[in-house]
Amino acid sequence: MTITPLRSVSLAARVTTLLGRTFPEYVPGVVHEGFRVESLDTAEPRRMFVRWHGGTPTRPVWTHGPALGREQYKAQILEVLTRAGYAVTSVPGRMDVFVDDKPHETSGPRFTPVLSDIPIGPPWLVMDLWTRTHSATADTEEEAAGKAMEHERQHTVTEARIVTHQKLWDFLERADEVLGDGLTWLRREVSDGEYGSVLRFDRLDAVVAVANALLRGDEVTSSGRMVAYPLPSGRGTAQWVPKSAAPAVGYFPRWPWTETAGQAITLLIDAGLPPVRYGEEIGGGSVMCEGDGFLVSPENRVGVHLDTIGAGGSDASDRAAEVLRAAGWRVEADTEWPGWYSAFPPGV
Repeated sequence: MTITPLRSVSLAARVTTLLGRTFPEYVPGVVHEGFRVESLDTAEPRRMFVRWHGGTPTRPVWTHGPALGREQYKAQILEVLTRAGYAVTSVPGRMDVFVDDKPHETSGPRFTPVLSDIPIGPPWLVMDLWTRTHSATADTEEEAAGKAMEHERQHTVTEARIVTHQKLWDFLERADEVLGDGLTWLRREVSDGEYGSVLRFDRLDAVVAVANALLRGDEVTSSGRMVAYPLPSGRGTAQWVPKSAAPAVGYFPRWPWTETAGQAITLLIDAGLPPVRYGEEIGGGSVMCEGDGFLVSPENRVGVHLDTIGAGGSDASDRAAEVLRAAGWRVEADTEWPGWYSAFPPGV
């Protein structure tokens, strides 16, 4: 019979070995001051944490200056574990450092707001999905979401420090401030008025790229939510824009919305046609186009205008016209602009 070792035992052994190179390990009755890897859970996968036993009490919270005693050791343990590539969480109000292996998939959000199931205290928590414990509390969902983003940004800068040279570290902080909030970022290059493909990146890539531009001394500018700087080749500009959490799908957000336009968009999406997606404001009245596809706009309040943005052109517009005709709409081609159509719902 094969016996699978407990996951928590393996994690505790690895963490103990790592910390034992720097700190004394607490042994009841033998070593009276030191760290110990523990868990309050009774079932796998257990949430493991490091606790410092003995020593000077923590410096009172109302004072300022360098950390003392257990608070000092907590900060040092956090640094050692982070540098070694572990996921760590500092729980507010406690000296425990929760620790776990990083997940294999790290592209999604690490922190998320959740309702608390604790009968006392604030009703909202910011959960660290990697260590499965909370890293902050909040009175409202909006406050929890804001704190979750703050923690994501701090986490990204910390991760960037691990994978970059020390000469870039100060610029990482500045890059984080320039970019602002946003987990997923879209990048495109613009050269001689021509726009390149829109590529998707994690926040870490955006922070490191902007930090390198700052290190080179490039002029980094912001317009709306767009951050731009010259390409190292000098033959264009790199633009970074956060992916919108609520993009305008199939229509341009600055144009008026009608129920007829919504009906047309639904029909076209249900038929499998890709819609254009507009996201964040990028200054000067412009909006970031996150993806090419069909575009529906109101026409005389009773009909819609059909067009296609980007790849596909008139062929994609022709397909959209066919879908609406099959649904009983009256569709009229624009005689001056191939690929443009006016469409009216049944009964109009």
